Amino acid sequence: MYHVGLVYTETKPLTEEELKRDPHGAKQMSETVKAIEAALKSNGHRVTLIPASIHMLTDINKIGDIDVIYNACTGINNKKQQANVVAMLELLNIPFVGSNLSAQISGLHKAIAKRIFRAVGVPITNFQVFMTGEEKLDKSLKFPLIVKPEHEGSSLGITGDSVVYNEKDLYKRVKYVIEEYNQYALVEEFVTGREFTIGVLGTTKPQVLPILEIKFTEKTNEKFQTLDIKVADCYDKECPAKLSKEKTEEIKEYALKAYNALNCTEFARIDVRMDEDENPYFIEINTLPGMQPNYSDFPITAKAAGFEYNELIEELLQQAIIGAKEKVKK
Repeated sequence: MYHVGLVYTETKPLTEEELKRDPHGAKQMSETVKAIEAALKSNGHRVTLIPASIHMLTDINKIGDIDVIYNACTGINNKKQQANVVAMLELLNIPFVGSNLSAQISGLHKAIAKRIFRAVGVPITNFQVFMTGEEKLDKSLKFPLIVKPEHEGSSLGITGDSVVYNEKDLYKRVKYVIEEYNQYALVEEFVTGREFTIGVLGTTKPQVLPILEIKFTEKTNEKFQTLDIKVADCYDKECPAKLSKEKTEEIKEYALKAYNALNCTEFARIDVRMDEDENPYFIEINTLPGMQPNYSDFPITAKAAGFEYNELIEELLQQAIIGAKEKVKK
């Protein structure tokens, strides 16, 4: 059995503006950390909780005998810092759960991930990055378009107003994203069809987990995951999704190709939308997917593959030991 350092984002009192931006994040982190800690202890490991901070490396070195780190941290101050925590962990000679720094950066920056996917033949939507809000719209893009922050997670910055149908609304939304989130705005063609998410588990021989479909309820007019819809849980989840055997295999093959293209290890989750002709488009990859039991998508897809929560946490831990060698190579 191992001495596991559980690195996490310490919850703190949020301002009204922070709560508005991410009302569910603190609760999800708290419940996730408790569940992971309980699972690790149930599996016989000794656990030390390590709140992420700028002093984290010193704190870990003071503990001294940690065998492996379970990284559940989505950033010290915000989700944009998710990769910064991984960069710190890479300075230690300790295996950790999660992909290396290059994969985390590529996954967090949606435009980078899209370019990599396109390079290896994974289908994506046409897109354009707006850095100032003054750029001319690429005429190859077809409305409707969706505007989102270029490197945020958990649907932050995505509302019913994010889908636009003309240039006036497009530029209004682009400027809002740039000013409100202090980052570039990603504009991409909006696929009006079914929505799926796919988990991939493993390091040397990753396996694609059963596909999960997001099925929006009658409680909302929106048919895509806005922040409000996520908070209110205005959707159902079906796993495995009802797809033909051929379409299932096609999507899984692309998912594995996307996972490998970013050199992911241990786990990741990939979002896909399908148009009316059943053409899949890979939207983004989450290299540190949520792990709240009975709620987050990744544990749900893993359970459909036969992994109960405690087994899943143990599998990720063991994969991290294997992945330590892979991270050195990559």
